[in-house]
Amino acid sequence: MSRWRITNIILVVLFAGMALFLWLRPYDGTGTANTMNVKLISLAVLIVFFAFIGLIELIVYLFVKK
Repeated sequence: MSRWRITNIILVVLFAGMALFLWLRPYDGTGTANTMNVKLISLAVLIVFFAFIGLIELIVYLFVKK
């Protein structure tokens, strides 16, 4: 397996693990109860973060491919 594929597998596992953690924890970092809105906002922030990482990875891939 190439390093690129291994990196992508690690990123998918990290994303899934962090998403599960954010969804299943009963209290957030400040100690308040996690409501559905807070869970969705936390997941949205996580998705934006990983989308940014994916965009950077795509740009690097396009430069390496040429």
